[in-house]
Amino acid sequence: MKAKLSFRLGLVFGLIIFFSLAFSYVYQGRQLRKVLFQNVRTSLLHDLRLTAGMLESRPPGWADPAITDQWTGRVGKMLDVRVTLVDLGGKVIGDSYVPAAKLDKLENHRNREEVKAALSGGIGEAQRFSVSVRENMLYMAMPVGKPVPWAVLRLAKPLHDIAAVEAQIDKGIEGGLYWALLISLTAGALSAMFLSRPLVRIASAADRFLHGETEVKIPVKHDDEIGRLARAFNYLSEEIVRLTRKEEWLREVLSSIREAIIVTNASGEIVLANPAASRLFMIEAARKRSIPVTNIEDAAMRELFERVQKRQSGIYNEELTAMTSKGKRTLKVTAVPVMRGSLFDGTVLVINDVTRLRNLERTRRDFVSSVSHELRTPLASIKGYTETLLEGAMNDPENATAFLNIIHQEAEQLTALVNDVLDLSRIESGKIVYSFEPVDVKPQLEKTAALFEPAAARKGVRIELNAPEGLPAVLADRSYFDIVVRNLIDNAIKYVDAESGRVRVSAYATGDSVSIEVADNGIGIPQADLDRIFERFYRVDKARSRELGGTGLGLSIVKHIVLAHKGKVEVRSRINRGTTFTVMLPVAKA
Repeated sequence: MKAKLSFRLGLVFGLIIFFSLAFSYVYQGRQLRKVLFQNVRTSLLHDLRLTAGMLESRPPGWADPAITDQWTGRVGKMLDVRVTLVDLGGKVIGDSYVPAAKLDKLENHRNREEVKAALSGGIGEAQRFSVSVRENMLYMAMPVGKPVPWAVLRLAKPLHDIAAVEAQIDKGIEGGLYWALLISLTAGALSAMFLSRPLVRIASAADRFLHGETEVKIPVKHDDEIGRLARAFNYLSEEIVRLTRKEEWLREVLSSIREAIIVTNASGEIVLANPAASRLFMIEAARKRSIPVTNIEDAAMRELFERVQKRQSGIYNEELTAMTSKGKRTLKVTAVPVMRGSLFDGTVLVINDVTRLRNLERTRRDFVSSVSHELRTPLASIKGYTETLLEGAMNDPENATAFLNIIHQEAEQLTALVNDVLDLSRIESGKIVYSFEPVDVKPQLEKTAALFEPAAARKGVRIELNAPEGLPAVLADRSYFDIVVRNLIDNAIKYVDAESGRVRVSAYATGDSVSIEVADNGIGIPQADLDRIFERFYRVDKARSRELGGTGLGLSIVKHIVLAHKGKVEVRSRINRGTTFTVMLPVAKA
């Protein structure tokens, strides 16, 4: 869990104050110790010099250790110090702390630091733990006797007084530090609270802004650094709101554009793709990070991106076939470089799916070609026989009648073709207004079958009708329903053999729809042609179809009418075994 800014500031301020006071206490304690020690040293040096002045000449009788020891004891008691007299050889001849009887047991003092310094002609000083008296001592020594020194006088003072004072100082410092810590932390906390209050307001405003509250304003009361920070926040929040609204507007504009738009950076990576492009190429629109072009699966599109990237200038147009989420599509790509000054900074690609347009163009060309071909054959026949008649064949009654029958037959073929073309054109254009109503299937089938009975009988073909009573009515346009059935029965009669031919018309309910089957035992349709028989002008056997008077448009008309009725049409066939067409139309709801 993160600590609040006020807590951290208070802690920092408090620690700064505390360590400042602690340093001050420690420093003052050390200085006080130095002052105390210096006072002791000065006092001891003063006593040493006064005492040494009493021993400029060696008093008589001082050869006796008892007398010397008695003098040192008397002086030491008077000065409240330890007095030691050492001869020039380092032997202790008197000590105020040691009885005369034990002087011989003391070790030689010639190598003591303070004695050595005194024998060298000066004043010796040392501080150490005395083994004999078990105490830290300050030693000061100087030679005595003029003009020739005869001994070394050493004064020593215990440092226990200084230690006691130091203990009192340490105790005072500890107490002072405790209160210093408490006061400094309190002062730091209060200072931090007042200093962090405007920062807390800024942080709170930033948090509200991040959570969607865009109308956030921080009041500016002072012109200090925090005031300038508040003003900068207000300005940035206004700019972010403006840019966000502009971005949302641009996103809505891009989303509403039907064309796929992809933007790449200078490295050729995709940095933006509108929803149309995302759906078409199954890529996610890149906002926070760029995505590589390799995310587009189609190789042709990746190669196009590479060509555009290398070009880096001018408007680039290309049309290609690529695999997309909708399958193989024809795409028209326009690429425009994005320039920042004179530097290339990326590319904007606008991709149009022109598959339907190209299909329509191809269909138009095929339609014109097919109609022209279908018109050319009967017109050539009519023209040829007419010319023959005009050249004199009309004077031959037998041939003239035959020629006129052919011309009449070809004219009927042309009329049927033109009517079918017009019907198909109206159906495909969507301009037909269907009059949907409940239609009883059985009576309609009986009526239509009866129309074809004479033609079927002339060819020796039987028409069988199998439609049970009680079939539900279908929702259909009665006249166009009749066109569907007539086209299917007419096709069936044309493509069955005479005498052994049979056309069976059946109807049965299948859930929410009624299925109408027209089956024959004719020549059948090869499997390779089944997927194309509903195309305009497509014929399996063109010569036989034209001979039978077919236009190649009947099944295409059937398919479009059935789809307009929200139905389905299917076909099954086997060579020399016959063909079955099944039309499924929705049941009319009561």
